[in-house]
Amino acid sequence: MKTSKMGKIAVALVVVSAVAMGALPNVSAASIITFDFTGRLTVVMSGQVISNSSAATLSDPTGVQTPINASLTYDTDIGVTSSTLSVSMGDWWGSPATIHNITTTTISGTTIDALLLGDWNGNYDMPAHIQWDASGLMNAISYGLQVGDKLSGNSLYRDYNSDHVYDPSELLTANLGSVTPYSDTLIAGMGVPLQYYAPLAATSATQGFSDGPFTGLKLYLDIGSGNSMYVTSVSSVPIPAAVWLFGPGLLGLIGFAKRKKA
Repeated sequence: MKTSKMGKIAVALVVVSAVAMGALPNVSAASIITFDFTGRLTVVMSGQVISNSSAATLSDPTGVQTPINASLTYDTDIGVTSSTLSVSMGDWWGSPATIHNITTTTISGTTIDALLLGDWNGNYDMPAHIQWDASGLMNAISYGLQVGDKLSGNSLYRDYNSDHVYDPSELLTANLGSVTPYSDTLIAGMGVPLQYYAPLAATSATQGFSDGPFTGLKLYLDIGSGNSMYVTSVSSVPIPAAVWLFGPGLLGLIGFAKRKKA
């Protein structure tokens, strides 16, 4: 049976389309999730944990870690895309310091590398590298997170009745796969409550500041550590309009080819 020239073109376009769509990233699968979160920041210089009120001494063990209360937006394709993080660290060597912003640099498996920015004594936006084990967060996302969901340590809750009270019956899993933050090792024996699990747990590979006045100072920011991440919004990344237009156009071309053949 002979095939018209237009029919051959249509078949070829179908094949090319299938190959191209297979080669494209799964754009429709990406989600953007916003969390309100609590966590802790542990600061270390030359192996010494630094109090959140003084860079020189550890006179108050309960001041070893800075509590964090902020929000972040997480894109399942590219990681943390924005944050309201802004943490005052008190006076460091005579001047107040502020830690702010989070930007993902790379994602490899469940490992996220990112940068925090620091301001101190006229020095602004100094980058500090942090690495997270995001096993807990990524496993939670695989459940299909919804607004109102709560990630707490190694547990994931769903607020079915929207009363903001997370009952045992609303527990989806108590084995989220979160790991213990490296900072637990640093503060062990200091009289500070350990965190145990965090959906975003800073690892020992965190490098901190690589230059500037704080070279060698490391910032271990643990998110959802013994505390929580609350889902405040979830949205899907739309398929580009060109993809939607291509499909109907291709079907029309195939229909035209059939009419020509008839």
